[in-house]
Amino acid sequence: MKGLLLIAHGSRLSSSNAEIADLTEQLKRENSQLVDGQFDHITHSFLELTEPSVHAGLAELIRLGCQDIHLFPYFLAAGYHVTSDLPALVKEAKSKYPEATFTLKPHLGTLGAIPKLILDNA
Repeated sequence: MKGLLLIAHGSRLSSSNAEIADLTEQLKRENSQLVDGQFDHITHSFLELTEPSVHAGLAELIRLGCQDIHLFPYFLAAGYHVTSDLPALVKEAKSKYPEATFTLKPHLGTLGAIPKLILDNA
């Protein structure tokens, strides 16, 4: 089974964290409309300040039977979290769950569609 873990920073504002939960639900709906949904399970997590943590998100996907887990950093720039924290978390996950594969995807800000998205909405 294939899982997607959306990873955001986390905020002290519950409304900000709720936006990530809402985005996750939108991703689930979009995924379910695909002929063969790209992912069997999709969830979200946060690096700091709130729950669920990345560790909890990974554990949930493993519990659901996911063996192929893609981690998507919902970050615009390659700061310390993207360049150091997330690779370290993936390394830990590989050690803790050797039966699964983990793919850390490029962070949101690297996507080629971002400039057009900004211009279309500016």
